[in-house]
Amino acid sequence: MTITPNILLVGPGGVGAIVAYGLQYTGKAVLSVVVRGDYEKVSKDGFEIKSPHYGHVKSWKPVNVYPTIDAAAKNSKFYDYVVISTKNLPDITKLEDMVEPVITPAKTTIVLVQNGFGIDRPFISKYPKNICLSGISHIGSSILHGVVTQKTRDENHIGYFLNENLPVKVQEEKAKQFIDIYSNEHNTIIYCENVKAFRYQKLVYNACFNTICALTGLDTSRLYLSGSYNTLLVPAMREVVSVAKADGITLRDDVIDYYAHISDGHYYKPSMQIDVEKGNPIEVETILGNLIKVADSLQVPIPTLKMLYSLLHAVQFMLKEGRGIVSVPESAPVNNEHYS
Repeated sequence: MTITPNILLVGPGGVGAIVAYGLQYTGKAVLSVVVRGDYEKVSKDGFEIKSPHYGHVKSWKPVNVYPTIDAAAKNSKFYDYVVISTKNLPDITKLEDMVEPVITPAKTTIVLVQNGFGIDRPFISKYPKNICLSGISHIGSSILHGVVTQKTRDENHIGYFLNENLPVKVQEEKAKQFIDIYSNEHNTIIYCENVKAFRYQKLVYNACFNTICALTGLDTSRLYLSGSYNTLLVPAMREVVSVAKADGITLRDDVIDYYAHISDGHYYKPSMQIDVEKGNPIEVETILGNLIKVADSLQVPIPTLKMLYSLLHAVQFMLKEGRGIVSVPESAPVNNEHYS
């Protein structure tokens, strides 16, 4: 007798909502979601999905819609998979702690459909007997007040973050089982054999274009027109490639040229730049902070990336203050430190 897996998705934003719909579309899982900001609307009316692939779905509800993690934990004894598709902001929220009520040790498979590097480490450290899967999404999709607008096909690369406490074969099989649940004729779900290499490759773009455009306020083409490719972008990309090589990953020979030209012909704003413009906190730790820790441990010099990180760390403080996450004293502080 086949048991239908119980899946909880946390963070049904533009990407997460399409992942959730794809998971339920196949009929191979019982899907629940945790919706915070739009809970009242979604729990009553469901999501509206406008998709070039799934069509116009006027009202779609997962099997269960919960306002909080605690509510999801109270209403289910066990989740086979917990899919996390929120932004990853460890300097604000420790996701591995946030989802603890819905994680059954040694049983629940954790699926991180998120950008970033080293995002698995806190989960494997806290849940050493749980499988942790990686989802790297390539999709254009946004959400506003429960209305999801999908612009490009849902392409997701699924693999396992290596957990040395568990047999590799078991981790590989679990990744392929999840792909089987998720795959349908309207998406492209691909098995990723080397998650570490794939995430390093994505960092050539994310750690460089995302960060520099966020700091300068220039989209990708204006960054090129400003002359900053040779002075900022390409040096940063070379540093990512150097860290990857020292960490045992040799990226494709044309990786820098490929990503330097990926937005040719478009005035494209990367997601981190848009977050800064909206006043939203940015994924500075998962895009750059974790990479810098690895570079330091391997003694790889990365002066450009460290400069970008220091500047973004200051920007993050501004964004946190704007959102009321941090506060400053009414009277400006007196600096008693001395410098030379």
